[in-house]
Amino acid sequence: MATTHDATALAQFLGTTPPYSFGAGRFGVMRFHVDMAAVSASLGATIDGSASDVVQLWDIPALTHILSVGIYLWTPEGAAATVAIGDGDQTAGFLAAFSINGLAGTNKMTLTTDAYGATCGRTYAATDTLDLLFGTAADIDVAVFDVFVPCIFLDVPDLTTTSPSTWK
Repeated sequence: MATTHDATALAQFLGTTPPYSFGAGRFGVMRFHVDMAAVSASLGATIDGSASDVVQLWDIPALTHILSVGIYLWTPEGAAATVAIGDGDQTAGFLAAFSINGLAGTNKMTLTTDAYGATCGRTYAATDTLDLLFGTAADIDVAVFDVFVPCIFLDVPDLTTTSPSTWK
């Protein structure tokens, strides 16, 4: 049975987001360095791909538009293993299953054949999570990869309580 692991507060993922500030239309590229040995150790859990475990990687703020995602493999898992990237609505919405046991340096981006790629990304009216859905290997604890998330933060400043001099 699949387990969902909330990794959004792990130390290895802190500081990977651009500073949130006021101003509609801020563009940013989020980068998450995912070291599965560190994730497993920090969570105190085994990530079981054979059970389709999910690791929640990022709390997506409301009013964010994610254009796509990309993945870059640094260290292969050492056994057949895949990861798909999506959200709470569609676990493979941004990226269908991608082998994390390929050659180091292998990479992939959202394609138009991926659910959210066909619609030029997804806008989040409410908060959600960016999820990693693992498959195949029973114990995913070796792979190291980066997840890149180009997005636009659509938050608008409250002009009644802030002034442009405070916007960053």
